[in-house]
Amino acid sequence: MLFRPRQPRVHQWRLWIGRRLIIGRGLPRHRWRDIFHLCMTISWPRLIAGFVGYFLVVNFGFSILFWLGKDALVGASKPAYLDILFFSFEMFGTVSFGGLVPASLYGHLVATLEILIGLGSVSVMTGLSFARFTRPQANILFTAHPLIHQQDHQSMLMLRIANTRHNFLSDALAKVWFMANLREQALGGGPRGRRSYRLKLLRDENPVFALSWTLYHVIDDTSPLQGLTAEDFAALDAGLAVILTGYDENYAQEVRARHLYHYDDFRRDHDYVDVIEETAPGIVEVDYSRFHETRPIDRTPPIAPTNQG
Repeated sequence: MLFRPRQPRVHQWRLWIGRRLIIGRGLPRHRWRDIFHLCMTISWPRLIAGFVGYFLVVNFGFSILFWLGKDALVGASKPAYLDILFFSFEMFGTVSFGGLVPASLYGHLVATLEILIGLGSVSVMTGLSFARFTRPQANILFTAHPLIHQQDHQSMLMLRIANTRHNFLSDALAKVWFMANLREQALGGGPRGRRSYRLKLLRDENPVFALSWTLYHVIDDTSPLQGLTAEDFAALDAGLAVILTGYDENYAQEVRARHLYHYDDFRRDHDYVDVIEETAPGIVEVDYSRFHETRPIDRTPPIAPTNQG
């Protein structure tokens, strides 16, 4: 019988990109080979539960090893299994209260092995906790609805963002990408597939981003949005990807934030409700409770006065 190499196990994975669910198959399952990435991406409750489960399994295993060894541990009285279990907990954390001590070569070897595993486990958990706590992240509020309307006699895409930490993001840079499922006749031709186009902003840099910032893109002949109606957006499954980077002066590191919009998030012929008000000379108030609110723009032409008499 010929030897057949073991085939890698394949699995199905899922990834949400905005509101799009991507399902993939055919990749080998190597999740446990990248244990650091797994521990950095799972939630805090799952990470803590995993460490507690690992702690219990390891200590139950070592307590059984101590229990099986004849006179491996001695104390003031013959230890019961529960005493040995708690002794294992103490050894795992390299803390001993002197109630039990190893009394044979076997007991010393098991205790030494448990101390080595305990030191390594605590070090790994400490490192993971430190890495997760100190990972720099921006706390950016993105508006719920990008807007398309006429402004200054030209069609305009606009969306606003806010720094909810109220600290300073120096040299902030905003990038906006238009994404769509293209067909051969759409947006100048090309192969069918999902494509991304960088939108040119009127101002994509902010030297000191602390409060609110509105991004503008002019929809002209050079814009991929030119001539696209709401129905076109739906047919192309269009959306936006907004990426913001900046230097956080508190972290002393660069931070990044990302947000995705779906085609039905857009509102046309609307404007944002103003959230900034100067209440007194030198005093400005920002009402973030109205940050996502929009209002329709009245396009009704004014009625010309008539001459009477």
